[in-house]
Amino acid sequence: MTVLTEPESIWISEVANRLRLIQSDTASASPEARRELMGEEVTRSLKDVPTANRKRFLQALLARFPVAGEIAKSAPAALPVAAPVRVDETPERVLERFLAVAAKLSEEKRAELAKRLSEAGLAWMDRSALVLEISDELRQKLGLQADQQPRLTRVVELAVFLVDALCRVDENALKTMRELAPRSPLLKRPEDFRRTAARFLTTENESLEPQWRTMRGLLGALLAAMLGGGKDFGKDYVERLSPAAIEDVVVSEGGGGLLFGPNKKERCWDKYKDLVGDYATSDLINHRIRDCLAAFVEKTLLGAR
Repeated sequence: MTVLTEPESIWISEVANRLRLIQSDTASASPEARRELMGEEVTRSLKDVPTANRKRFLQALLARFPVAGEIAKSAPAALPVAAPVRVDETPERVLERFLAVAAKLSEEKRAELAKRLSEAGLAWMDRSALVLEISDELRQKLGLQADQQPRLTRVVELAVFLVDALCRVDENALKTMRELAPRSPLLKRPEDFRRTAARFLTTENESLEPQWRTMRGLLGALLAAMLGGGKDFGKDYVERLSPAAIEDVVVSEGGGGLLFGPNKKERCWDKYKDLVGDYATSDLINHRIRDCLAAFVEKTLLGAR
């Protein structure tokens, strides 16, 4: 005889009534299906019952369902208890439990966990919205207003654009100089500017200034040669082919005292025809102009070293 308190007896009666209702509703079902449904009901009912009381409650329930006029002595045989349903663990369920616990933590502990999540790559942020805090001096150099700060992604995009633009400008400058003077020492580069920029971005002691100085020097000298190189070509032309220059050459070569032979004017004309051969065709003139431009660039850069 199982001893029950009045509330426990009421609880047993309620469960027994639900089990009888299941028996009635499943009269036409197979015994296996009926046992399964009743087992689920027993499991659900005993879920909140302390473990120490479950055996007494099961015995009391069995007393309400005699078999062939006798009380069944084997609870599992009469009322099998269904195994608990396994709930698959998912990242979402883990996260929900974590957030529930994190809400009760101190600020220091939450900061520590936030750091660990960030190190694990689980801290999400909208990178397109990140702003780079810079000094007033840098902001002025970038043309930004006093209350403006650059967006980080745009800074990266601008850096990529400028590195590519500088490399292309340098390539064109080298190509031009190579056509003017194929053997010029100014054509040498220690490495591509992109590699220098890559080291600058990833190391602390790298400087862009040495290579940038070389690049801007060549470009500036080429631009200056567009003005100064033409002047040098004109000066060379005048020094070689002006009447005064030719007359000086003729006088220095002598022969003016001969009684017979060409006079000074004729000898000056012959000398002019001889010297002007260096400028006889457009290709020769173009070649001399290029020589003057190359000489101007090398004098500007190599002379300053």
